[in-house]
Amino acid sequence: MPHLGLNTTIVDQQTYDNTIRRFTDAKIALPKFSELADPSTIPAGIIAQLAGIDPQSAHPLNLYRVHWFNDRGGRERAQLPAHVVLPESLTGVKAKIAVLFGKPFPMIAAHKVLAAYGCLAPRIVTGQFDPTRHRAVWPSTGNYCRGGVAISRIMQCRGVAVLPAGMSRERFAWLERWVTDQADIIRTPGTESNVKEIYDKCHELDADPSNIIFNQFAEFANYLVHYACTGRAGASVFESMQSANPDLRLRAFVSATGSAGTIGAGDHMKAKHGAAIVAAEALECPTMLANGFGEHNIQGIGDKHIPLIHNVMNTDFVVAISDRSTDALNILFNTNEGKRYLDGRRDV
Repeated sequence: MPHLGLNTTIVDQQTYDNTIRRFTDAKIALPKFSELADPSTIPAGIIAQLAGIDPQSAHPLNLYRVHWFNDRGGRERAQLPAHVVLPESLTGVKAKIAVLFGKPFPMIAAHKVLAAYGCLAPRIVTGQFDPTRHRAVWPSTGNYCRGGVAISRIMQCRGVAVLPAGMSRERFAWLERWVTDQADIIRTPGTESNVKEIYDKCHELDADPSNIIFNQFAEFANYLVHYACTGRAGASVFESMQSANPDLRLRAFVSATGSAGTIGAGDHMKAKHGAAIVAAEALECPTMLANGFGEHNIQGIGDKHIPLIHNVMNTDFVVAISDRSTDALNILFNTNEGKRYLDGRRDV
């Protein structure tokens, strides 16, 4: 299987036919990207069946929940993606800042399950991945490998997570529940900043033709699914705000670079609403700002390299965020002391 590019025609007819038989027997249907971008187009019969399915289960129909328009409980479709508009009393600026939440996504409570589906589905429908004989290898420092394991399990193929041993214990606990074989969790040396070690291991695994490496940093489908789905989700939130205040203009879309999938949504919002695109990275490892290196605790955002799929020529600004700031926000929003501060001193 080629490692780069995005095929739009069937590459291997035999693999394609074998997959069709497997998915037919297992009653697995794949949603179109257009349906995930606009869930109102999902067939009514599927919507009706979803009502009785747990969003956290490995049920094939949960593929139709891999979109931004789930309600807070993850079961029903919402008119808008889950989000908040931060008040000026908290931010200190007059600009309205809308924050989208990935928690309503199924199975992993994070939007990386969309990236995983976006990478695997095109390989399936073009006959490049056979769920009966291939292993899907998901290299990641964050939630991408969790999303990959979830999507693999739904598609009844073997998913392998490759991630640094120093990542959060919650990630490993989740993986241990979802993999079909504990050997499919591969721990590499280091923490968030040790991406190279992940790909050293993937280079070893790639010697076995049954292993298919889904390198999110080079999978153009990762960019494409975020352009189509995340871009539309972000634009819908802005358009809702603008309908209440016609003078509003979309100044910027801000995203950590990570694998450069999510930030691809900025291209959609720039094309539609003229938004500037802001790439955020860790101050402790300022790759784009200073060709720097180091370690940090902002889990899942990547560093030390520029992903192949990052549309750098369309990026307008780069900002550095210290992990002290993100750790402080975690305390602010998730501890009783932080909540008392917000209520008593910020009136939030």
